[in-house]
Amino acid sequence: MSQEPATARRLVVGYIATDRGRDAIALAISLARSAGIELVVTIVRPEASTFTAGNSIPQDGSGIVSQQLDDWLDEALALVPEDVSARGVIHTSSNESKGLMEVAEAEGAIGIVVGARATTLMRQFRIGTVATSLLHSAKVPVVLAPSGNSDIGPVSRITTLFGARPGAAALIGAAVRSAAALDVDLRLLSLIENDGLREDDVAEITEFAEEYGGAVLAARAADMFASGRARVKSQAGADIEEAAANVDFKPGEIAFIGSSRLGRGGRVFIGARARRLLRVLPVPVVVVPRRAVGTVPRQ
Repeated sequence: MSQEPATARRLVVGYIATDRGRDAIALAISLARSAGIELVVTIVRPEASTFTAGNSIPQDGSGIVSQQLDDWLDEALALVPEDVSARGVIHTSSNESKGLMEVAEAEGAIGIVVGARATTLMRQFRIGTVATSLLHSAKVPVVLAPSGNSDIGPVSRITTLFGARPGAAALIGAAVRSAAALDVDLRLLSLIENDGLREDDVAEITEFAEEYGGAVLAARAADMFASGRARVKSQAGADIEEAAANVDFKPGEIAFIGSSRLGRGGRVFIGARARRLLRVLPVPVVVVPRRAVGTVPRQ
């Protein structure tokens, strides 16, 4: 695989040798191709484990378990095509989510990609223990790859979902920056319950989006609105879940949602509203911290 400069923007990809891990790899490849991102494929090695009865993983890195982890990492990297820059990391930590966050911080990563499994109850996403922990503590966006639907090809559009009141500054800002960097359309979609979005709401959201990110990005955002590549829309329903279920998505689309206001220190904290959205969204989802420190790369 080609090597990128040391300054390349990076995504950490949480990998385990299951369909969930392969979903994460597939989505990360699509994102990397769209934005020139380097992938850091990561397997977290527990500090102590019972892979073999009564024996923990050798701390010196030797033994059959270490070889198995090396084999799994080789298998993961073999899934990455030649035109995508990627490297592998085996990181020891007390648990998988903590390990992924440690690698993301060490690498200066713009986000963490993990797979989510579908069930009848959750429809698109089943949030397991690792994703749940990340969604309660990560300082960078967490990207959830839906089961069996993660190879999305080139990113075509970003849709940002938020409530009727425009208060999600980090969320809207991250979406504007990411859409501009990817050179894709942006849809700012307000989910409301059986009512329309008022004209002053649309104006306020548009004004914020156009002003976000300083003079250069503000001009780009204004151009996106002027050309019709960025729009503010609303989608009504009996409740937020029904409203989201009625949203039309096209191939290659990614949804951005914000974390709960309970999130502290700029971390992700997924609340009840976001969980309800995950029940019905059929596309990959980026959960953005309220004080986002990383998204798709700036240009």
